[in-house]
Amino acid sequence: MHPLDSASHLPGPRTRRAARLNRGGLVALTAALTLTLAACGGGQGAAGAQNTGKAVPGDTLTVAEQQAPPTLNPGSLDLGFVDFTMLSYESLFYLSPEGKVEPALAKSWKYVGTGNTELSVTLRSGVKFADGTAVTADAVKASLDYAKKAQGNQAHYLTDATITATGPLALTIKLAKPNPILPTLLTQSYGIGQIISPKGLASASSLTPTKTSQGAGPYVYEPSDSVAGDHYTYTANPNYYDKSKQHYKKIVIRIVQNGQTAVNAMKTGQVDVYKGDYTSAASAKSAGMSTVGLPVILQGLSLIDREGEVSKPLGDVRVRQAINYAIDREAVTKALLGDQGTPTVQTVIKGGDGYSEDLADYYTYNPTKAKELLKEAGYADGFELPVLAATFVGFDTMAQAIAGQLSKVGIKVKVTAVTSITSFVENQTNKKYPAVSGGFTEEPMYLEGQDLFMPGSKVFNGFGSTSPELTKLFDEAAAAAPAERAELDQQMQEYLVKNAWFAPVAFTPVNYYVRPGIGGVQVSAGAPFASPLAFYATK
Repeated sequence: MHPLDSASHLPGPRTRRAARLNRGGLVALTAALTLTLAACGGGQGAAGAQNTGKAVPGDTLTVAEQQAPPTLNPGSLDLGFVDFTMLSYESLFYLSPEGKVEPALAKSWKYVGTGNTELSVTLRSGVKFADGTAVTADAVKASLDYAKKAQGNQAHYLTDATITATGPLALTIKLAKPNPILPTLLTQSYGIGQIISPKGLASASSLTPTKTSQGAGPYVYEPSDSVAGDHYTYTANPNYYDKSKQHYKKIVIRIVQNGQTAVNAMKTGQVDVYKGDYTSAASAKSAGMSTVGLPVILQGLSLIDREGEVSKPLGDVRVRQAINYAIDREAVTKALLGDQGTPTVQTVIKGGDGYSEDLADYYTYNPTKAKELLKEAGYADGFELPVLAATFVGFDTMAQAIAGQLSKVGIKVKVTAVTSITSFVENQTNKKYPAVSGGFTEEPMYLEGQDLFMPGSKVFNGFGSTSPELTKLFDEAAAAAPAERAELDQQMQEYLVKNAWFAPVAFTPVNYYVRPGIGGVQVSAGAPFASPLAFYATK
């Protein structure tokens, strides 16, 4: 889960960065924040799919993104820019628009035994990299080992992994700790799963916008037809193993930072799909564009001082619950986001891992109940609550709205808004502020644990909150089979809600605006970001 960008609401590539950061320190946290910065947008009316019309071979697809990638090396590229590399670097697995993990370079796979600590993978035969060399187990191992050491903000997913080629097309990935979603992390949605050829690894520093890509994907990046920072061109890979997945002869990703400029370009056919924010919704609709998106960006309060080190009242669960009861989520959402937000008390979206219908109305607005809880806890006259916010993505505006709500039950919120991402990050982890007004991108509960609420999640758990009960549930879920994990995920979410570790307010979507004649733009709870690999021309 992650933070957003205020003045411009840039929801492009940076959208996914915040929650999935390297938990090792400030650099990772800065990257994380930059992510959600960009993602604020959407609307409850946004659809989950846009698949009308019969698929036909396409000539050129042009997709608009708001930010340019600093590199085209999938091993070190920030998570928010994976769209720029997934076209040319085939991944081990493919995450479908429905959120299902499907074959890609790997034709089959399975966890060995119980506990989710060993994954056995069998590769397709006869697959070649774009340079004509064969995709082998040794090549895949080398790429994964490189990603593990490349210091990208996804490297930590492979930190404890030992990769072994057990045959020409077979390999095993052994983990020191259970990871139930390793195949998902090795799909196109994560750079570490995008496989680089041995030739590319031999000169990894050359995997830049000025050099041809070195992968096995359906397209090849063409530097001669690209201008870094402006547009990136990909042409169909003649060596690709499945021509049916090459929906276009050419795909171009253009950098268009202004939403209205992107919509104008769509009107004239210069752009087919634009990943933008809700501020473009009205103009896109009036221009006849479809809108696809899900509410996946969470905004609200993180009550991070759960032991009361800086703010003694927050150490009492009744006070944290009172804060939740005191927020009129419907009113705040309507005031700040109109119909572009979805009120919530959970950290996951409906249909996502851990979501519970039973918890949906757990904190129905009840200021009387809030005052009762405060009185029981010994704070009948309220208390002062310092809150850290930032001037980007509307975090400070959300903080002020929440402050107005809490003042009605006697809690005097003192908001400190910072203008620097670095300062925002530092002040989340220096134990100076007991609560933070921020945002997170919804993700599987396993990743939420790592990035949001387990003791090791340095960025968003700045006080290092621990709970034996929560840790036990997390460890059991990580080692469990899918059927049992679903129930354990819900129990974790129940713990977070009932113990009021957070005071969520609303989810907002990331939107995709789609010109007529384009299909395959689809999102789901399991795959909330549309993949350009799935886009196709329609008749």
